[in-house]
Amino acid sequence: MGAMQNNKQEKNVKNSRRGSQNNKRRLDAFGKKGGLGQADWGGCDPTRLAGVIISVTELGGACTFGLSRDQGAHMLTLLLDDSKETLWFNGEADLDEALMAIQETLNSMR
Repeated sequence: MGAMQNNKQEKNVKNSRRGSQNNKRRLDAFGKKGGLGQADWGGCDPTRLAGVIISVTELGGACTFGLSRDQGAHMLTLLLDDSKETLWFNGEADLDEALMAIQETLNSMR
C-alpha cells in the first residue's frame, strides 16, 4: 500500500504546474526592477565574497547580501538550520575585512 501511495505522489509531482515553469517570467519581471541603492557589495574582493558563500553552504546554510532601507548600509544575512543572523555594516566599514572575519567564524564551525 505504501509503495502505491508513493508512486501516486511521484506522478502528481511530475504533472504539477509548480516548480520551474514560471522562472522565465519571474526573472524577466525581476530584471525590470533595476538597481535600488548605493550600498554595493561589488566593490569587495570577489574571492572573499565567494569564500563566505562557500563556507556557509558547506555547513548546509545560505546567505543573502543586501542593503538597508535607506540604502546607505550593507547587510549580510546568514541562515543555518533554525538560526538567522543579520550583520550590518555602515558606509565606513571595511567590507573585505568583515568578510574575512565572517569566513573565519564559519570555517571554525566545521
